[in-house]
Amino acid sequence: MTTSLADTTTTSSLVATTTRRDFSANDLLRLLKGEVYAIRIRDVLSGDTLAGLRDRLLDRDDHGPLGTDPQFRRIGHAFSETTSVDDQEEYFRSAAEHLAYIREVCAPHPYPADTLRLLLDEVWPAGATVLTWESRKFLPGVVRYQQPGVDLEPHTDNVARNLPADQTLGIARQLSVNVYLDLPNRGGELELWEAYPDESDYQQLSGDRTWGIDRHLVGEPALTLSPETGEAIVIDPRRVHAVRPSADRPRVTVGLFIGVRTNEPLAVWS
Repeated sequence: MTTSLADTTTTSSLVATTTRRDFSANDLLRLLKGEVYAIRIRDVLSGDTLAGLRDRLLDRDDHGPLGTDPQFRRIGHAFSETTSVDDQEEYFRSAAEHLAYIREVCAPHPYPADTLRLLLDEVWPAGATVLTWESRKFLPGVVRYQQPGVDLEPHTDNVARNLPADQTLGIARQLSVNVYLDLPNRGGELELWEAYPDESDYQQLSGDRTWGIDRHLVGEPALTLSPETGEAIVIDPRRVHAVRPSADRPRVTVGLFIGVRTNEPLAVWS
């Protein structure tokens, strides 16, 4: 699929395009500085590995509804689904079990979330590891199925929404990355806006909605990308972003959040 952009932008000005071999910490720094809105890593998965993972992860019926919106399906449990202490206890209790199950499904190929974490570990000066809280490891990566017709409306992501008010886990900035396993023939584009609201402004924009922002409040996106199978796209999820509905089949990705911490390894979770 090809890249399409709003009339006022160009690919080169808002997107850093690289390969798995050439991806570097400088790409991440450009994203953190706001110089680009997205990093496209073209060949994270390819050849027999991509084909094998598609064979194992597409057309499955063992995915469950996302807690925050049952229209979305996933294998694994996202921390953003937790709304209580009991939910979080269950999340941590089941994290290792979910990870072992997904790795078993992917075998003999590596789980793409592991591939992404290793890539981050190799390029970031302090390395990368799995996020922990009180010695408990988060689940690093979920497989997500955006069903046909489902609109992932404009929103931002912020791990602080699911943490106590005085807890940051040392995370100064948050990024996200998805590697793409299948895409519809029509729809499924990633949209990014210039808007970068703080949490107070975001809650005002959300109003009485349980999730996301009405599109009319944010206008047209600054950037629209059509992902390709096998590539990974890294964004800053505290910039308003959305995914257009898939027209004909599920949009299947493996996703991670990336926590940037001062003088510490990057920390990944889902």
